[in-house]
Amino acid sequence: MINYPTPLKKGDTIGITAPSSGVTGVIVKKLENAKSQLNNLGYNFIETDSVKNQSKLTSAPSSIRAKEFTSLYLNEDVRAIIPPWGGEFLMDMLPYLNYEKLREAEPKWILGFSDISTLLFTLTLKLNIATAHGPNLLDFGNTPIHESVLETLNILNKEKGENFVQHSLDRYQKEWLEVTKNNIPPYNLTEKVEWKNLGNKKEVECSGRLMGGNLDVICKLIGTPYDLVENFINMHNSDGFIWYFESCEMDSSDIYRTLWQMKMNGWFEECKGILYGRAEGYSDVEDFTLVDSLEYSLSDLDVPVIYNVDLGHMPPQLVFINGAYATVNVKEGEGEIKQELI
Repeated sequence: MINYPTPLKKGDTIGITAPSSGVTGVIVKKLENAKSQLNNLGYNFIETDSVKNQSKLTSAPSSIRAKEFTSLYLNEDVRAIIPPWGGEFLMDMLPYLNYEKLREAEPKWILGFSDISTLLFTLTLKLNIATAHGPNLLDFGNTPIHESVLETLNILNKEKGENFVQHSLDRYQKEWLEVTKNNIPPYNLTEKVEWKNLGNKKEVECSGRLMGGNLDVICKLIGTPYDLVENFINMHNSDGFIWYFESCEMDSSDIYRTLWQMKMNGWFEECKGILYGRAEGYSDVEDFTLVDSLEYSLSDLDVPVIYNVDLGHMPPQLVFINGAYATVNVKEGEGEIKQELI
């Protein structure tokens, strides 16, 4: 069985640490606005020392980042950990985590996406705990906070055994508006959302336990001590799995090669469906498209493959709980996901 954290409630303390990149420059203003707005909603904070530092693309050396994360996870006053954003090199702190101590502690929600999914994915696999792929702390710094981001708090408030339903959103952001000292803009929602099914099927449905994250970074775990996918599949194989991915800075050939590698490594055993988010920083390679990359790598699995999902770097996005049992329905461009905390 998956271990679910205690619900996050108003009055609780949220831990802020930067296990990948730190926050500097004008973005510090957005971070402080996020804390202020969440404080007004009833939440308190503990922030580690390196959050506002940045050198060599990280907030601190890998051992220090691991120590700061662990200090929050073992702190009984902290009920959830939400990093400000992702970055590039979270993977290099994984060897410095004491997984036995983390396993002995009461699980708590960890929320984020992008490089933060390296941590979420690893902890779910190694500790069999649920983790939450969704908005980073800086998403709470927009003025106003988007309703999908506020809904994250309601989701993290769910008890084990409860469920929640999310629907595809109406519009998404293609380009960010500039943050300045005097202006922290909301999402720039200009594009119509349309979930698509590989093969242009009008309606698809699938069920299974959710697992996934940012494709750019979790693929780097293949062949390392943190690649425990086979073990996790064996633990929960009777339920089947729905994989979800988002990507940033990957072109069509990168996506094909990476999904192919995952498949060859056995990651898609017992797979019942795959969700792919809107790909930021993406480009076709000659006449090889995103659809080609999905078809070439995944069509032989004979499962629903749904893309342009509300997931990842082109917000707003839904929340995906690693380990939760999900049922996904997509009909004529609109999607519904029910997640059960069982």
